[in-house]
Amino acid sequence: MYDLLVKGGTVIDPAQKLHRKMDVGITAGKIAALGPDIATKQSKRVIDAKGLLVTAGIIEFHCHCGDGLYPNAIAPDDAGVLAGVTTVCDGGTAGYANFPIFRRFVIPQARSDVFCFLNLGSTGLAVMPEIWDWRNINTDEILKTIEKNRDIIKGLKIRATGSVAENLGVEVIRVAKKLARDAGLPLMVHVGIDPHEHTPAEIMSAFTREMLAVLDKGDIANHIYTWKAGGVIGADGTPLPEFRDAIERGVLLDTAIGRTQWDSEIARKAIDKGIIPTTITTDLNMTTMQGIVYSVIGTMSKFIALGLTLDQVVEMTTISPARLLREEGKRGKLAVDMPADVSILEPREGDFTFTDGAQGHVFKGKLLLVPKLTLKNGVEIEPGPRVADMVREFTSSQ
Repeated sequence: MYDLLVKGGTVIDPAQKLHRKMDVGITAGKIAALGPDIATKQSKRVIDAKGLLVTAGIIEFHCHCGDGLYPNAIAPDDAGVLAGVTTVCDGGTAGYANFPIFRRFVIPQARSDVFCFLNLGSTGLAVMPEIWDWRNINTDEILKTIEKNRDIIKGLKIRATGSVAENLGVEVIRVAKKLARDAGLPLMVHVGIDPHEHTPAEIMSAFTREMLAVLDKGDIANHIYTWKAGGVIGADGTPLPEFRDAIERGVLLDTAIGRTQWDSEIARKAIDKGIIPTTITTDLNMTTMQGIVYSVIGTMSKFIALGLTLDQVVEMTTISPARLLREEGKRGKLAVDMPADVSILEPREGDFTFTDGAQGHVFKGKLLLVPKLTLKNGVEIEPGPRVADMVREFTSSQ
């Protein structure tokens, strides 16, 4: 007898090459069965998923959910279970000096699973720019913090902004890379100039080219479709030669679209040229969560409109980020004995108009994915009112 049966949905699980109508049986918070026609009488409770999509719990690999650690940070569940997502990873909000606050006060309040990449800057995003001097970096304390918190810290993060380029140069990327290598973790690098910075474009471009040469297999480049100075893809969708080389070495690609961090035209042209992201993420924070980027699930819809397939965007938000987190044994697929983390999505068909935010480009799509229900360890969680309101506002405007 199952505790819960998700009945009649279309299971999409790229990790197991599944895309067909199947039922999911859940017992004691774990997936107990996956089959084409499990009898309802075998379960205490049944969720009717007819016409819906059933995936492994969606993973938001890059958001800023260190609530209280910097003004624009949000609570983990606002990016997580209240938005149809079961696991979130913070992209560098905390440095070693304030990571204990993140661990002690932020994570325990979340129903979502929470991981992070530790910022190279000592205080993370509490003070920005976080790195303008070598004294902002304490390598010994960074390594100590990582060693004590390997269950949460999954990598090291540096925002390679104008402040870094002008004040420290590419040597800081080499230092970050050595730290990450010593810790046995990947390095995540923000590319592109920050808002309100005035670093000349030629300085940022040269810095980015040098930086890309430092990155290695398993490292992660953020904001790959940015239009800003220091970006890695030109306006015509052509990648820098150094970026192409980095991809061939195994550097991984993260969208992290944010409020101002991407250009849909660059994304479309780059995708046409084969520059495909490893992970689809939002860079979600307080400035983006009200409409522009309400959830990674809405962002999946945008990338379908730009040419990716439904199976691709599910892969980029389930098994791909699970592998980057080194958590593929616990999340990212709907396999028997795995935790029952499940995202149930409604696929709405229509003529939808999307936008890339600051650039003001609009583009059309035929499919909108909407969070319908989230199961976290088998516990049902409805989408939060913010997401429901954003979906209602978006669809009513079409």
